[in-house]
Amino acid sequence: MSGEPIDVFDELGRHQGVRDRATVHAEGWWHQVFHLLIVTERNGGSVVLQRRADTKVAFPGLLDLSATGHLAAGEQPVEGLRELREELGVEVATTALHPLGVRRLVDHTPEGVNRELSHVFLVRDDRPLTDYRPDPSEVSAVVELGIDEGLDLFTRHRPDIEAIEVAVGGAAAPVRVDLGAFVPEPPLFDVATGAATAHGYWVTLLVMAGRLLAGDDRLGI
Repeated sequence: MSGEPIDVFDELGRHQGVRDRATVHAEGWWHQVFHLLIVTERNGGSVVLQRRADTKVAFPGLLDLSATGHLAAGEQPVEGLRELREELGVEVATTALHPLGVRRLVDHTPEGVNRELSHVFLVRDDRPLTDYRPDPSEVSAVVELGIDEGLDLFTRHRPDIEAIEVAVGGAAAPVRVDLGAFVPEPPLFDVATGAATAHGYWVTLLVMAGRLLAGDDRLGI
């Protein structure tokens, strides 16, 4: 097998073997990925995002979760924590992870048909943005987004909001972001009007981030 080996599954989550990454996307196999969102109490509650490097094949230059990535063949979901080390240059213990569950997603990316079983986690970490050491081949900046402001944005109560960005090798600076600044997600729609109303995955993640900070363990995706 050439390329990155990945476990593949059928639509019921039953293991079907191992394929290389290119084949997984070309043939639309279900596969596992790791999603991590860092939560900090700064500024009344914020989350830490990454800005994907401009050289990335998929969604270059757009804002994404703190760390994401495919799980390699044989890896357990918590082992995806290596993505945080590789992408943002920091370590957290697996015991610090708060699992939210598994999200199923089907979409199309530049790699092909994407059918993901996303293992989603939160982690509480209050280190300053300047302590992150992003790999510039993966990440061009880290961005701190207020939870309340993010909820306003993703529920379309505000067209844009202010965040704080630290570019690789740079200093903290304010930046305006709108929905177009983020990796695309299918929006929710009002049945009566057909108008887009919210981006459900981001809304759920931000609500869960707020609960984590409040000590509320009713967490799920």
